[in-house]
Amino acid sequence: MNTLKMKITGWDENSKSITVRYASDETANTNPEAYYDLAFQPHTMFPEANTASEVKTALAKAGISIAQEIKSTEDLNNNAEKTNMYASLVSTDILSFNYTDLIEDTDGEVDFTITEDESEDVPL
Repeated sequence: MNTLKMKITGWDENSKSITVRYASDETANTNPEAYYDLAFQPHTMFPEANTASEVKTALAKAGISIAQEIKSTEDLNNNAEKTNMYASLVSTDILSFNYTDLIEDTDGEVDFTITEDESEDVPL
């Protein structure tokens, strides 16, 4: 990515959120207007940013990963095999993982069990 484009589109007084749109030279459209608004709460997300310039810089830095996510999603839209694999993960199973296996994982794959545990009631 060589160029990131950002458009600050709004301010929500209730949530104290700035809404922003991003695009890059790698996204399908280089105009941020082609994409969706994302909300940022600068007072909690960027507490070190005390001026308008510092907030814009922090938002732009956040936009790097967002533009990469947009590109990744666009690439996924062109990959039916991977999209179908993700869709096939949906089931009614409850998967149970051992906590220590997850934090000690080094190869990207952790064993799980399928449980029928209904001991915890889920409120409706």
